[in-house]
Amino acid sequence: MLGLWPSHEDYQRQTANRLSLHARFHPHELWEYENAISKLFILNLDPLRNLLEKMYSTTGAPSKNQPAIFRAFVLMNLLKISLEEWFKLLQKTPILQIICGFRKVLPGIASYYDYINRIIKLDEKSRVKIKKKKPKEKYGKDKMPPKHPGVVQKLVTRILNGRRFTYRPERLLQEIFAEVCVQQSIELGLVPTTVSVSGDGTCVETGASPYGQTTCECRKHGIYKCDCPRRFSDPNAAWGWDSHNKRYFYGYMGYFISLYNSDDKLDLPLYLRIVDAKRHDSVTAVVALAELRDLYPNLTINTFISDSASDNYATYQLLDAWNINAVIALNEKNAGNAILSLRMWQVRAL
Repeated sequence: MLGLWPSHEDYQRQTANRLSLHARFHPHELWEYENAISKLFILNLDPLRNLLEKMYSTTGAPSKNQPAIFRAFVLMNLLKISLEEWFKLLQKTPILQIICGFRKVLPGIASYYDYINRIIKLDEKSRVKIKKKKPKEKYGKDKMPPKHPGVVQKLVTRILNGRRFTYRPERLLQEIFAEVCVQQSIELGLVPTTVSVSGDGTCVETGASPYGQTTCECRKHGIYKCDCPRRFSDPNAAWGWDSHNKRYFYGYMGYFISLYNSDDKLDLPLYLRIVDAKRHDSVTAVVALAELRDLYPNLTINTFISDSASDNYATYQLLDAWNINAVIALNEKNAGNAILSLRMWQVRAL
């Protein structure tokens, strides 16, 4: 059961009073954490309550410190420290407790992990599996091709027929980002209601080992290279091709959609997604656009900017159906798409 949730105004008032008292004895700490204080002081978590409420039962003991724990995660990211390091630092640093909004009793580390599990439940593979060998084929500056040819066209057809991807594990996290962060940027005028967005993928390497830990006893029998299942700390990670550095990496592929605020000279993210390292950006791009439009129904997307990964007939078909202009780098291997892109611009000009 979701417990007491102080309003943003209450948090600001109580935090200002507590910081004023703290400054009498430790004024230097306010300067040390000035950036963190400023960010959390304006972070309005009022919309977060409605989003999290469906993740808790309506009966049982009420939870405590839920908005404070969320601020703690934000502060951990600002300080660039792990959860274990944060937990130790919080115990001995009163000003951090004040910034987050903790009062008398601090939550245990299990409360943080429970929070994570409620927000995002990853569909993890079994931690014990056969080790995937690093591929030998190299692609140079080209991206690893899609595993299933024609998959982008199939996705576009389904999307235009009303198919949506509502069961993705990070959906709630994306909704939180949209309501708590982006929506407030829209209200402040940082994000206009008609936008030109750019989408691109990036390699996200994991800190886990791609070799795993042996679970068999082959080494005791002198067999050091066996194909027995191994235990992996990050079972969802996979090998992917980094076309920029022309090498393989172990981890995931991130896809981000953002806009550029020319007045303040800021790149503002609107959408973030982590997918399989082997997934081609052309596949993720059409899914991302569909999810972006669902997350922000009040935003009008005027132009979609992308690299040559999105230079395909299916993507142009989707953009044309949604009346979105395309600024896409042409793939030299897809000469026919240049004609299609030109025709789209001519039709819009008429």
